[in-house]
Amino acid sequence: MKEIVKLIRFDYITSRNSALPFFCGMLIISLLLAVFGVFNPMFNIFLIIACVGFFAPSMAATQKPEYRRVQGILPVSRAAFVRAEFAEYMLGVVASETITLILMGINKLSKLYEIFPRNFEVFCKEIHEADRIYFEKGVEFKFVHLVIFVSVLLIVQIAFIAMKSDIEKHQHDIRNVLLTFSLAILVFIVSIILVTRGIIPPYNEWLFPSTYVGTWIWGITLNAAAVALGILFCHITVKKTADYEV
Repeated sequence: MKEIVKLIRFDYITSRNSALPFFCGMLIISLLLAVFGVFNPMFNIFLIIACVGFFAPSMAATQKPEYRRVQGILPVSRAAFVRAEFAEYMLGVVASETITLILMGINKLSKLYEIFPRNFEVFCKEIHEADRIYFEKGVEFKFVHLVIFVSVLLIVQIAFIAMKSDIEKHQHDIRNVLLTFSLAILVFIVSIILVTRGIIPPYNEWLFPSTYVGTWIWGITLNAAAVALGILFCHITVKKTADYEV
């Protein structure tokens, strides 16, 4: 465990100059919006996706030849490198998801937007009270469900791509994440069409829970399943790359 923590810290130091300012900027903007009660729910999704921007430099930096040479002289096993890699990716997404949900809670409780001029206050109130997206009859999504769903999708995607890249000895490519994410969006759009045409039932009847408690249970279960799948991918990678040179 100590080896993994040290390696995560090493990766952070390696890439923080390029990754940290962007992520901190997103976080500060989000916090200010939440405090004033105008944290646009759609911005929740962008904050989650920002975690990819936070770890993308690390994903690229840690696959460069010079970094690999550093790995070769460090007194750490190959398995520790792989486990640290998967741990930082998955923890990064879970942390971003948690931060986003906390900001959503702050946004819901805050009404500081009432200090703004009347005309602007009305606009801010609409943003504050928005909690879902409506498409057509039978198609609606609460933002809290979307945040959890996008986070779980990213955990599985990044873990799978890391496994595939390590086993095939390819450099991690953020384009693969974007490609698989685009495919997921395509499936999502097709499912919306199926719902609107009555081919499959509305999401709230079979996919998203309708109660507060049900949402928390659903979210925790999905995250646990995604992390478990990520750990499985990590275990497979450790086994497959055991004989590789560091």
